[in-house]
Amino acid sequence: MKRIKNICIMLVFLFTLGITYNVKADTIKYYLSTKGLDYNYVSKENAKDVSVKRGDTILVSAILDYSDGEEAYGFDKGKLTIRWDDKYLNLIEYTKGSSLSSMQLNSVNKTSDKIVINNLSANEVIKSGKNILVEFKFQVLENSNTGSTKIYQMDGEDSINLIKTSDTSNIRVDSLYTEVKYNVSKSTENRLSSLKINGNAISDFNENTSTYSVKVDSNIEKINIEAISKDKKAIVSGNIGEVRLNYGVNKLSITVTSESGTKNTYNVNVTREDTRSSVNTLKTLTLSSGDIIFKPEVTEYTVNVENEIDEITITTSLTDPKSKYVEDYSKKLVKLDPGSNKIQIKVVSEKGEERVYTININRALSTNNSLKSLKIDGKKIDLVDNEYTYNYEVENEVDSIVITAVANDDKATVELKDKYELEVGENEINILVTAASGDKASYIINVNRKKILSKDSLLKSLTIKDYDINFKQNVTSYDLQINKDVETLDITYEVEDANAKVEIEGNKDLINGSIIKINVKAEDGTYTRHFINIEKISSRISPIIIIILILMLLLGACLGLLFFRKKKAKEKRLVKEEVNDSQEVQEETTNNEEVSVTHEEASDTKEIQEKVQEQNEETQDEQNEEESPKIERGAHEYTGEHEYTGDNEKDIE
Repeated sequence: MKRIKNICIMLVFLFTLGITYNVKADTIKYYLSTKGLDYNYVSKENAKDVSVKRGDTILVSAILDYSDGEEAYGFDKGKLTIRWDDKYLNLIEYTKGSSLSSMQLNSVNKTSDKIVINNLSANEVIKSGKNILVEFKFQVLENSNTGSTKIYQMDGEDSINLIKTSDTSNIRVDSLYTEVKYNVSKSTENRLSSLKINGNAISDFNENTSTYSVKVDSNIEKINIEAISKDKKAIVSGNIGEVRLNYGVNKLSITVTSESGTKNTYNVNVTREDTRSSVNTLKTLTLSSGDIIFKPEVTEYTVNVENEIDEITITTSLTDPKSKYVEDYSKKLVKLDPGSNKIQIKVVSEKGEERVYTININRALSTNNSLKSLKIDGKKIDLVDNEYTYNYEVENEVDSIVITAVANDDKATVELKDKYELEVGENEINILVTAASGDKASYIINVNRKKILSKDSLLKSLTIKDYDINFKQNVTSYDLQINKDVETLDITYEVEDANAKVEIEGNKDLINGSIIKINVKAEDGTYTRHFINIEKISSRISPIIIIILILMLLLGACLGLLFFRKKKAKEKRLVKEEVNDSQEVQEETTNNEEVSVTHEEASDTKEIQEKVQEQNEETQDEQNEEESPKIERGAHEYTGEHEYTGDNEKDIE
């Protein structure tokens, strides 16, 4: 005979992983399963959080694990209450377990975050082991936040009456709070569900294939790419939407980034057929200066121009009108620097292929090595073209100068020192100017640094010819007596300083009381003056000197008269010879020819006769003078006095 015991056991639905509660010898344990995972038994000792993703389904089962050894014959008056956070979870269904076919879920109250099952009962033998009573199916909300959520049992609200033969007592367990925790993690799904070009799916698309090749016609300038991710939380980026296509291969990429941040890239190579022209040559190329022989296939040229050519005009034309310049060189003015100038003309074909023409223009370097300006200590020096030597003078106290010079050509170089030290006297400074071409010019600056000027204005000696003045340096005034006929003195001197200058004033037309000034000027302008005070005196002339003078005068007169007489006699002889010759000619002419004497011949004869008569008269006068010579002289009264000049020999002369 079977004994039936009414045992009231509190059924605690423990939703925390691994927590187990025992009521008497009867044990209720809970098992947790999520979608895609096997059922896992979790005991209190190995409880752990379970990670789920948005959209996952969670299956929670309430299982009666009966192990008392005595059969039970069912249960009644059972009550089960569980709750959850409706911001994360939604209870989509609940069903009775498959272990007890007679179990009834008689009274159920459900809200968005709570379910209460009343009058839970079963009328059959409860076997020892695991018996699934109720299964609850939850889903993680798509719009839920990441973080932690839980499903838990209300404290002390649930109970069950377990029917046994040996005992009919009721037992209730109060104040229990159990829960199962779920960590909602971000999705790692980073694949596409579809990939379309211009609305058409790529024929061989597979979510696990990452590279595709597509060809389009030459006239297709753009395409529209549509990519859809499998996970709505994933982000699709890259070449999506409208994409413009270049000719040839266009490498496009689409990246899917999962909610958790993992990336997956799909590569789409779109080839646009290219039928464009590849011609990228110049048809013509000319220069305004310099010689160039242009050929379209030759891309590099060298041209030489003179230094005076500072700009050049380049004129070109294209072979293919569909090609174009990178920079317009159809006609362009280019500035040239001295030396090498590299000019590039780039032509791009319709297809995009580039050709570069290079023109190396060598502009001759300037030979200009002249100076534009020259300054010494800031003072401008007036420069003259083709003049390279300049003189400059500074005071003695200036011991150095600073020279600044600027070349006419900014490419020329000027070699200068920061400062030029000066010696006293002449200093030659060389300024070298080198043109851009290397031609050199040397400017010579002769700088004279004045020496210290002497103050010495003394005479070393002073003499007057035929006079003794007894010169002394410290005596500046002298008295001198001279003859009254002396008009100037022969003065000689010697200075102590060779650079001193001497000027003599008043040494002309001397009279009694004249003062001769001898001015000695030193280098620095200092003067020393010496004065000679003139006193004129008269002198007695010796009678002997007078007699000698008279005799000399008489001798001179006699010599002159003798010379005159000889001259007259010679002229007389010449006239007589002329008359005789004329008479002989006349007689010979009369004898040979009987001609009349012309008026002209008579005149010539008469003239000759007159000259003879005149000469006879002069001869007679000379004879008369020889017979009675008389010399009339002016009376001279000798007083025995003569003005004395201080030099007898000079007076006699």
